[in-house]
Amino acid sequence: MRRTRRRCGPIVLLAILCMLLGETGCQAHQATEEEASPPGSAGPPHGAPGIAGTAEDAGGEVVATVAGVAITRKQLVDELMTSDGAQTLREMMLRIAVAKEADAKGIAVTDGEVDRELRRMSENYGGEAAYYEAMQEQLGMNRDELRRDAKYRLQLERLATQNVQVSDQEIDAYLSGHQADFGPQTQFKLSHIVLPDERQAKDVLARLESGEDFAKLALTYSTDEYTADSGGDLGWIDADDPFTDPALLNAAGGLDVGQAAGPIRTKSGYELVQLNGRIEKPGLDAQAAREEARRQVAFSKAAPMAELEQSLLDKYKAQIFDAALQP
Repeated sequence: MRRTRRRCGPIVLLAILCMLLGETGCQAHQATEEEASPPGSAGPPHGAPGIAGTAEDAGGEVVATVAGVAITRKQLVDELMTSDGAQTLREMMLRIAVAKEADAKGIAVTDGEVDRELRRMSENYGGEAAYYEAMQEQLGMNRDELRRDAKYRLQLERLATQNVQVSDQEIDAYLSGHQADFGPQTQFKLSHIVLPDERQAKDVLARLESGEDFAKLALTYSTDEYTADSGGDLGWIDADDPFTDPALLNAAGGLDVGQAAGPIRTKSGYELVQLNGRIEKPGLDAQAAREEARRQVAFSKAAPMAELEQSLLDKYKAQIFDAALQP
């Protein structure tokens, strides 16, 4: 499975808003170019060269400037509230409702279960350390926040499936149809450089073999706009990933960590690939495989998650008083 970058969602926005709203200095006005200091004025406020007027003129504490125009804390909060405020507020209400319902139903999620869930989530990142690093980089979430999020998702899962019956026959059928999901797996951590023709690919490969840095060459020459800026990084990919060209995976399978190969003809052009890491994961034992199969079958039989969430909000009388935050 390809490692994906998650969108900055309600959890992250919630943290940002708490940080921003926890500070003082918000005023009622917005900054505009017209509010810039006129020629001959005393100049910008101390510590903020080039901003448009004082913090008070700009509508509160100035958090950034561009082209002499101030952006205030209030403007930033208003923008965040407008773009994702309704979704974030719903997420906050859901977390309260889910915790209340889990407590009412006697559903307890242990630290050990949270640990296992985080290990499961980290598999597609090449391990827990890489997972925590990626979540900090991409979403600004630390370990404590990730643990709270995992506990919430496990509570919601238990509520969704608590009354779902799964037979041994259904588990057997699922295991039979998904054998590859439970057996041994190999993952590669790859980088690539995509080039338009074979001649240029050979030239870049020669520069790699002479000791030049793969990431710098990817940044300079790769035509893949999605990975070039990150040095061609593709992240961790299953050896049988259906979304990656088989020729690229076959080439990676024959490399030692740190080696590069190419040119490889793919649908994207002529590619060079570098193996940055390899993980051989053993398959699940029989009991663990049956537990995971039961989990997946139960999910497939449960009511849609949106229905459960809305029923919990209704049960606990969720109300939104600000019209601008209505869904």
